[in-house]
Amino acid sequence: MTDYQRALDAIERIKSLGTADEIMAELQEVARSVGFDGFMMTGLPDPGDRIDGYLMLRGWDPRWTEHYLARDFVQHDPVVARIRATSKPFMWDEAVTGQPLSGEASTVMHEAADFGLRAGFSVPIYSTSGFQAVISFAGGPVDLREQHKGLLHLVGIYAHNQARECLARGVPMRRPPKLSPREIECLRWAADGKTSWEIAQILSISNHTADGYLTSATRKLRAVNRVQAVAEAFRHGLIH
Repeated sequence: MTDYQRALDAIERIKSLGTADEIMAELQEVARSVGFDGFMMTGLPDPGDRIDGYLMLRGWDPRWTEHYLARDFVQHDPVVARIRATSKPFMWDEAVTGQPLSGEASTVMHEAADFGLRAGFSVPIYSTSGFQAVISFAGGPVDLREQHKGLLHLVGIYAHNQARECLARGVPMRRPPKLSPREIECLRWAADGKTSWEIAQILSISNHTADGYLTSATRKLRAVNRVQAVAEAFRHGLIH
C-alpha cells in the first residue's frame, strides 16, 4: 500500500470517529506506523500565558506533559517559537539548527530527550482566520521520508477538524479567550443580526472601528468568520 493510500484510508477512518478516545487511538497507530511513539494536539496561548487550558489530545508520555506544564516550558520551547513563525510542517531539528538557543530553550529540548522525545514533526493547523492548533508527532530518532511527512500533514489536518467537533460537544478545548468589553458588546449586537454599520450607529463609533472590534474578536476566538465567532462566544459563555 502506498503512503498516499494509507493517508486516504486513515482520513476516512478519522472522519467516521465520534469520540476523542477513538481519534487518539487512530493517531497513535499513524504515529507508530512511521516510527514515532506518540503525539500531542494543542492550541497555543498568547506569549506569556500558560498552555494548560489549550491542550486537546494527549498522546505521548503523560509524565513529560506534566513536567512540561509544571515547568511552564511553553515560554521557552524553540518548537513553539517556530510554530508561531511558520505555517509549514517541520522537523524539530529545524527549530534548533543554525541558530543560538537560550539556556532555557536548550533545557526544554534536553529534558524532552530524557523522556524519550528525541525527534519530532510538527504540523501547524491554520484556517482563513489564522492559527488554530498544532499536532506534533514525536519519539526516538526517526529518518522521516518526505512521503511520511505528507502522510502526517494530511492526517493531522483531518484529525484536528474531527477532534474539534468532538471536543466542542463536551470538554472545552481551551480557556475562554480574553475579549474586551467593546468586542463582547459588538458580538452581542452581531448575534442579533446587526451589521457593522448598524453596530457603529448604536455604539456611536465609526464603521471602521466596529469592524475592527469584530475582526479582533473573531481572531481571538479562532473562528473562520463572524457567524462562527458568535457561535464560539455563545459556547464559551461570553455572550448570552
